[in-house]
Order: sequence, then C-alpha cells, then structure tokens
Amino acid sequence: MERKIALQVDHVTKVFPGVKALDDVTFEVAVGEVHGLVGENGAGKSTLMAVASGALVPEEGRVIINGTETVGDTEKARALGLAIVRQEPALMPDLTVAENLYLGVSEAERPSLMRATSWAQRLLEQWSDDVAIDASERVVSLNPEQRFIVEIVKALATKPKVLVLDEPTEHLLAEDVERLFQRIRSVTSGGCAVVYISHRIREVQQIADRLTVLRDGQGQGTYDASNLSEQQIVELIVGGALDREFPPKAAAGRTDIVLDVAELRGHGFSDVSLKVRKGEIVGLAGIDGNGQREFMRALAGLNRCRGGVAVNGKSASLRQSQAATQSDIRYLPGDRHREGIFGDLSVRENFSVRSLSFDTMRGLIRPKSERQRAQEAVTSFAVKTPTIETPIRSLSGGNQQKLVLASVLASKPKVLLVDEPTQGVDIGARMEIYKVLRQAATAGTAVIVVSSDAQEVAGLCDRVLIFSRGHIVKELRADEVSENNITSEVLTATTERERGSASISPFWKWAAGDWAPLVMLALVICALGLYAAQVNESYLSTRNLSGMLALVATLAIVSYGQQALMLVGGIDLSVGPLMGLMVVIQSFFLNDGASLSHQFAGWVIVFAVAVAVGVLNWLLVDPFRLHPMVATLATYMALQAVSLLLRPIPGGLISDSVVDGIGLQLGFVPIIAIVAAIVAVALEFGLFKTKLGLAFRGVGSRAEAARMAGVRPHLTLLSAYVGCSLLAGVAAVPMMAQVGSGDPSAGINYTLASVAAVVIGGASLFGGRGSFVGALLGALLITQVNVVTSFLDLGDSWQSYLLGGMILASVALYSKSREMAVAK
Repeated sequence: MERKIALQVDHVTKVFPGVKALDDVTFEVAVGEVHGLVGENGAGKSTLMAVASGALVPEEGRVIINGTETVGDTEKARALGLAIVRQEPALMPDLTVAENLYLGVSEAERPSLMRATSWAQRLLEQWSDDVAIDASERVVSLNPEQRFIVEIVKALATKPKVLVLDEPTEHLLAEDVERLFQRIRSVTSGGCAVVYISHRIREVQQIADRLTVLRDGQGQGTYDASNLSEQQIVELIVGGALDREFPPKAAAGRTDIVLDVAELRGHGFSDVSLKVRKGEIVGLAGIDGNGQREFMRALAGLNRCRGGVAVNGKSASLRQSQAATQSDIRYLPGDRHREGIFGDLSVRENFSVRSLSFDTMRGLIRPKSERQRAQEAVTSFAVKTPTIETPIRSLSGGNQQKLVLASVLASKPKVLLVDEPTQGVDIGARMEIYKVLRQAATAGTAVIVVSSDAQEVAGLCDRVLIFSRGHIVKELRADEVSENNITSEVLTATTERERGSASISPFWKWAAGDWAPLVMLALVICALGLYAAQVNESYLSTRNLSGMLALVATLAIVSYGQQALMLVGGIDLSVGPLMGLMVVIQSFFLNDGASLSHQFAGWVIVFAVAVAVGVLNWLLVDPFRLHPMVATLATYMALQAVSLLLRPIPGGLISDSVVDGIGLQLGFVPIIAIVAAIVAVALEFGLFKTKLGLAFRGVGSRAEAARMAGVRPHLTLLSAYVGCSLLAGVAAVPMMAQVGSGDPSAGINYTLASVAAVVIGGASLFGGRGSFVGALLGALLITQVNVVTSFLDLGDSWQSYLLGGMILASVALYSKSREMAVAK
C-alpha cells in the first residue's frame, strides 16, 4: 500500500557563512508515522526542520506539506498544519502561560481573550490531571520542565498534521516522557505525521517507526527503527565504530579531601554533609525536586544556605556566586541558554569571560593571549565553529556545551559543579565530555555531578548520593554504583515529588505582578498629599489642584506614548522636542484673527509631522538597526534645531479662544485631565484584553518567539513609534495652553519626565512589561513632588533629589521582585 506523504523536504541545500549545514538532503514523513531524525550536534537536524517550518530559506530545494509547496513562509507552514517544539521553547517570558498558548494556536482555535486563562488551564489539565502549572502565571516563573510542557501543549493545541519534536524530553521526568509518548501515539493514530529528533537513541527506538540519519549535513539513509540495534544506530551517526565505554574510574584508597561540606542547609535541603576526595567524581541522584539541584546551586553561591564548607582545608564563603568563585568553586549550569552562554558574544569572549585573569595585565586584556587560549580550547575540546569570532548562539547545542565546559575548566577550579553535563548533546560529544570530567578529577578537582540519567551517573561517578526530600538517604560505593541500584534506591526512597514554581514567596510573587506598582504608587501619592496638606492647607485648594491636574494630564499623555514604545523594547528621546515643535508650528496658525481653515491647516500639519517623526524613528531603529537611544537622540537634536530655526526666540501668541477651549474645566477638574484618565483606562484594557496589546507585550518580551507565533514584529514596532509620536503631539495641546506662545524649549523637560513616569509606573526597561495606569500614577507623583517642594519651601534641588530617589527605589524594587519571581 502506497504511503501518503505529509511532509517532504526535497534535495535541500542550506549554507551559512563558512559551513554547508545541509547538502542535498531529502527527507519525508508519512501520514500516521513517527519518523526519527538522528545525528550528532551540528549534523543539520534542527536546520532541516527550520527549513521545513519556513524559518530558514534554503539555497536549493523545496518543501511540500500535505501536497502544497512552501518555502520560507512560517505562516503558510502553520496554516498547512505544521507545528514544531524546539530545543529552546519559543515562549514569551513576560506573557502568561495562557497568553502564550493563545498566540500559539490559529485564529480559528482561539477563544475570547476574556476566557483565555480558563481555556488554557483546561489544555494543561489534558496533559496531566495534577499539572503544577497555573495558566495565569508568567512563563518567566516556570522551571525548564514546565516551560517544555507548555511548549508541547501549545503544539498539540494546534491539532497539527505534521508535528516536529526537537529534543522534547531533555527537561522532562520519566512520567512526563511517558505522557508525551501517549500523546504521540494518539495524534499519529489520528493521521498526524511526527518527526522525532533526539540524541536519546533508546527513546527513538521505542517511539519511531522509521529513522533517518544525518551526518555533516548529508543524509545517510532511512531505515526501519526495529531493524537496527542501538550500536548500529550509533555507528551510522558517527560514521564508524565508537568507543562507548566510560573512562576508568578513580583508584580506591585516596584520602586527600578537596571538598568538605558539613551540615549545609538551605531552601529545599537540610543537614547535608559530604566529602569529595582528589580524583573522585560524586553523583547526586534522586527524583527532581528532592533537593539535589538546590544543594548544588547553594554550593555555587546561587541559593542562600547555612553551614560549613571547606575547599582544601580552607573555609569557603557561599554568600553569593562571586564569593564561591573566589573560593575556587565553579558551576556548569544545566540550563545552558539562560545561564551558560552569552548568545550575542563570540566563541572567544564566551570562553575567556570566566578566566579573564589569565589574559590581563594591569587590568588590561591582552588580545593575543585571549585569542590563543580560545583557539587552543576550541581545538582540544573539538568545538565545531567556523572561527573563534563566530557568535556562540550560531553553534549547535553540543558545541555550546563543550565550550562552556572548556571555559569553566580554564579557570582551574578546585571544585567543579556540573548540572546535567550532556543535556542536548550527541553520543560522540558525550563521551568527550565524560573524558574531560574524568581528567579534571584526576588532576585534583573535586567534581560533583547532578544528572537525571541513571546510566550516565552510574558510568561516570565513583560514588552516588541519593537525595530524598532534601536529605541524603543512601550512599552507593564501588560495585554498588550501577544503573539498577541507582534507579531502585531513587524509587524506593520517596514516592512523592515536590512540584511547583521554585516556591516563590507570596510577597515577591505579588510584587512582581501588574497590580503592585499601582497599589504602591497610590499609597505614596496619598501619603505625600496628606503630609503636604497638614503642613500647608493651601495644597488642597481647588486652584492648586486644578493647575496640578492640568500638568499631570500633559505629562501623562506623553508618557502613554513612551510606555507603548517601552513595551516593545524601545525608547523615544525625541518626544520633548517634538512637543516643542508642535507648539512652535501652531504659533503660526492659531493666532488671534486666524480663519478656521488656517487653524485647521495647522492641526493637519502638526499631526502629519508627528506621524513623519514616528516613521523616521522606526526607519532608523528597525530597518537601519540603530540603537533606539542613538536614533531618537539624533531626532531629538534635529527637531530642536528646526524649532530654533522657526522661532529663535519665543513668539507668536496662541489665540485666547484656543487657550480657553483647551483649559475648559468640569468643576475644578480640567477636561483634559479627565480625558487623560479615560485614555489610560482604555489603553490598559487594550493592553491586556486585545490582540494588539498582546502583540506589543509579546514583541517586547521576545521578538523571535512572537514572530513564530504569527505576530509581525516590524509592523508592531512601526505602530509603537508612530503611536508614541502621535501621543506626544496630543500632549502638546495642553502644553500649548500652559506656554501660550511658540517657545522652542518648552517641551525639552518632558523627555526625561516621561521616561521617569513610565519607570516609576512599573515598566520594564527591556520590554514586555508595563502599565498605562501606572504611567498616569507615575506622572501624578512626579507632578506632585514638584508642587509639594514649593509648598514646603524646599529648594528646587529637592525636586531632583526626590525624583531621583523615587526612580532608584522603583527600579530596585521592581527589578528585585521580578528576579525573585524567576524560576531557578
């Protein structure tokens, strides 16, 4: 019976600078089939699937999904039913789980945004009845396992016709691996084609019907998975026989103690004592969440702890990671992408950053020494990279891992802590890493390894300590160290796994949320207002409040534009001069006696200029890739120059009728202040309850993940820049009534004030987080501080002191809360 092909990649060639990633590769997956794709790191597996998904455009070849040809079009590939789970989940960290799932499915599958949280929770519960993931939590607070589960659930929610799973089990526990296999069998029985990419050969044999081998970007054939042994698959992957033996273990009888830990306790573990001798590798095993990983991070100075730790007989400080490093303790993280590499830095820089003291003289880096050491490390660790100046993010996972290990070892630590040493690494690279770790131990380094792979722990480690509920409950030595014994002890030591998102305290979880800045600002505003009223009764007079609210409205409206831009990771330093230019232009059109048509022309011109400035800023930042601060600073100076050319000195009185119209009041409250408040609420609703607001936050949180979810980052950035300039133009209207004439310097102070209002209101400087109501309250507090200092007879310098203090306090609190809310 002829197979119906769901995915066909036909004679594809893909070339990157210095390397041919794919060389005339043909690959196909049938409907209802699980097709394994195996090969070493850098063999081209992920590149092939990136081509299939439309994320990469090949130099040659074609991609056919369910009979339709598509190349380089992710939207079309998604529409044809292709879903992909990547090695690094394509999630937006500042968005909630529900919002990520919402963006991850097609328009037809999406519920109302109002019901997204309950809908997402039902999807998560389909994965597991007792799933420990709250759909309303931000992704940034999830641990690696939970992020992968969300990514898998997202892909399954699309009801795919072709499902690509790229190393899907690297962060999953055994129970979730089994759940994944159940879902794979379920979707294939319904006609879905599954591509399963993994370095875990046993898993591929267990789940795949057929498998294709890639080596050095070339196909090595397709085989029935059941007809090949594990050893045969390995030989196809590496191109010959491979020594799969673990390196010899340490000889018994050594007494030199390198690391001595006495009754160490911290979050997740207590009263842990151990000694590691020279030449020895000690493994920590146990069901995840039982304290072994928390203990290792405490030794690295990343988690707080109490107790005694000595390295070669000298007391070690673990109060922070820098102190642990000074005590010659180094840590190799398991989550390479978040903690191990600096993605945009070169291979050379990633290698040398942990051992810069070897390349410096009197505080200055010696480039020749740095290059030489980096090149030697690349050679000795067999890191595949075009040059040492290649950005490390472009390397395969295994090569990144080897370079990070080389970097850590280059610092010559006395104690080496290794978390999941071969996660996402092919079989050949694994053996190289095992040999390097053994060589380090033999040279005198105390090596401690945490791994979820019992076979790896048994083959690599001299002793194994079993953790359960934060305690060491069993020690295996010599012949006792075997895969069966480790698995047996782990399973019998505890039947319950601690779950959750890093046990974040309720206060820090609240402080990292969206409401905290609003509540704290409201309390500060009320407290400051009450104090000022007690000192000077005139503070609460209708005249003072009316004038203050008018100033608040002006600052608030321009701050909304700044907030919109900060949400997508931008900033606009040109808003102040733009506001000034608006007033200068109108000083030629809104004079006494000017006709309505003349005045109307002025309004058309100023808002056309605002749109043009927004487009200009976008062009400089997005297509021309200038940093937002550089680009908008250039615009700042250009706009200020134009204003000075038009009005070298203030002039051109604004018509009294226009000023009176702008200053209309409802009681003692200016109409413009009411408008500003209504706009804040409307924008806040749009930010959290509309697709456009979700797109803004998604792009600011992680632009590439947003693009994969169907958001258009370029169009979103354009909207943000134009919107910011338009809101600055609107803010110029009440400022016009306050200034009364064409003053070219009138708006300059609003640039920094708008940034301050947004920051105080809870925005993240890196994008993805913010609040328009927070920006309104920030504007109110800044204006209130300026007014209060006058009522309290304080000098103008106090305005700067108080404002600077508020900014520092806000940034410190919000940054700390968001740091505490991140899963470790």
